[in-house]
Amino acid sequence: MTMVLQLEDEAACMRLCVDFANHLDARDYPRVLDLFTEDGSLDRMGTLLTGQREIAGFLDARPTAVVTRHLCTNISVRRASGDEATGLCYVLFFQGSADGETAVMSAPPSVVEYHDRFRRTATGWKIQARRIRMAMRA
Repeated sequence: MTMVLQLEDEAACMRLCVDFANHLDARDYPRVLDLFTEDGSLDRMGTLLTGQREIAGFLDARPTAVVTRHLCTNISVRRASGDEATGLCYVLFFQGSADGETAVMSAPPSVVEYHDRFRRTATGWKIQARRIRMAMRA
């Protein structure tokens, strides 16, 4: 594999981290689900959701009055094989309530980590498994 192809694969996986945060914050749940493989999993601080149906149920249950912003940083991707990679991403998480045009923060920000497994599919790289863990809270 050439260095260019390797960098393209790593960039595609990094993009999944950012797209997940942006689509989640925008409540664009079909696009969030499209980032996962059909059998993908989301482990949110010990609550394991397996498959797109369970992940969709979690997304649909998110309170509509809550506004979130996820800022991704320190994204690291390591190829495990030609069609698999692992990743780590630090995420600064903000939460607030929808109160007029600008949301009001309801708590201090926290830092979580995304521990990922990525897999290349016929339609490109997808998240096979995402494990979200709290790293720091106020």
